[in-house]
Amino acid sequence: MVDKITFMDTLHSVQDIMKASPSPMAKEEIEVYFKDMDLSKEQQEMIYQFLQLPQEEPIGNVEEQEGGEAADAKKQSRAKSPSRANAKSAEKPQNPYFQMYLKEISAIPALTGEHQNLLYHRLLAGEEAVTEEISHQWLKKVIKIAREYVTPRVFLEDLVQEGNISLLVGLGQLSGKAAEYGMDEAGSLGSAQQKRVEKCLEEFIREGMEQYRRELEGEADSENTILAKVSLLHEARKALAEENGTDPTVEELCEYTRIPPQEIADILDLHEKARQ
Repeated sequence: MVDKITFMDTLHSVQDIMKASPSPMAKEEIEVYFKDMDLSKEQQEMIYQFLQLPQEEPIGNVEEQEGGEAADAKKQSRAKSPSRANAKSAEKPQNPYFQMYLKEISAIPALTGEHQNLLYHRLLAGEEAVTEEISHQWLKKVIKIAREYVTPRVFLEDLVQEGNISLLVGLGQLSGKAAEYGMDEAGSLGSAQQKRVEKCLEEFIREGMEQYRRELEGEADSENTILAKVSLLHEARKALAEENGTDPTVEELCEYTRIPPQEIADILDLHEKARQ
């Protein structure tokens, strides 16, 4: 069984490499990164197709291509628009590649309930070849779920990407789990069992998005904490210097701010380097 954390870390690393690479990566190059994982041919193909989805292009680059006047107009429009700053979704302007992706997803035809039930049955029976068809049917659902997790720091495009990764992991985890769902390979998949499969996949998707959001918001909290400490240290130095007539020592700042001495020393060191 593929370790979920290792798989997702590897997938993210390959995505970063592809974004930084001046030329597209060949399928064989991508497969090298996953060679130590026990992946089927179907799973490898799904990974390759996923990584070939249009990647986000920085908005600045898109504006440069549109021309100076058009770019300035867009920037002014974004700056003046109160709805963008206060909108509940707080979504950044969607890049054309993501818009193209949304258009492609909307064109995927829905399956009949009977066909979908059959696909789930085959997945639980261990037929990994059906994972691609099932995943295509879930792409619209991933977008719908992603909209629930959008915040001023967490954007829709990134959430959709995380959701799609988690969907792939979830399908891999369910493959061959017929016994755990109370059915043998020749049995039929009941309504309750189908709902259980769908609930499991949705939980995988939500877990991936929640983890991604926690990571980003955790970074934001960390940044805010550091800035608060820098501000406190600045005020402490100013107050102690006025009181004593000399620049305070690390020990005096520690006693005044309750910030550990080593942390104060690190902040002061960074401040000096920034001034240089």
